[in-house]
Amino acid sequence: MTSATIAVPTLAEAPEADPRRPRVLLVASAFAAGASALVVIGVLAAYLQVRGDLLASGSAVFPEGTVIPLTPGNMGLATLAMSVVTMAWAVWALRRDDRPHAYLALGLTLLFGVAFVNSTVYLYQQVAMGFAASNMSALFYVVTGAQLAMQIVAMLFVAVMGFQALGGELTGRDAEGMSAAALYWYVTFAVYIVVWYAIYITK
Repeated sequence: MTSATIAVPTLAEAPEADPRRPRVLLVASAFAAGASALVVIGVLAAYLQVRGDLLASGSAVFPEGTVIPLTPGNMGLATLAMSVVTMAWAVWALRRDDRPHAYLALGLTLLFGVAFVNSTVYLYQQVAMGFAASNMSALFYVVTGAQLAMQIVAMLFVAVMGFQALGGELTGRDAEGMSAAALYWYVTFAVYIVVWYAIYITK
């Protein structure tokens, strides 16, 4: 009686793994950032159209006594400008496996994001204009609120990627997630520049 032999395939005979789809998260983030930016720019275009019509007819843009201060908007711009630097620092540090500096940069970036949210809330308190006071007041809150929502999404994205970095999932060339979060953050800053100029400077 002969015993049957079982052929065990070696690793060399194993089929190759499917090729990794490169930069999937980065491309998806680019589409998401573009869609978010189009939403904000779309409502901003409506704001500018209504404002132009009111100015052409000689009517007041905002209810009487309403003043939109420039200082909170400028502080928001300066804060986000600094956050762009720290966000780029975080990506640079992660790609070089410099985790202490990466965590420091991420913490500063989120701190700047919180400071921006605080400056926007302070702006709303200073304006003290009801949402339904006029069509322009509603559009003002819709535009600035949409941009604020985009900023909060960017902060959540960075926070999630930061937790992944703490778990050791983002290292070296595999730090694509943080690059994707940085891309969304940069687009958010670019959108704010447009909103800042259109609402706070040309008011």
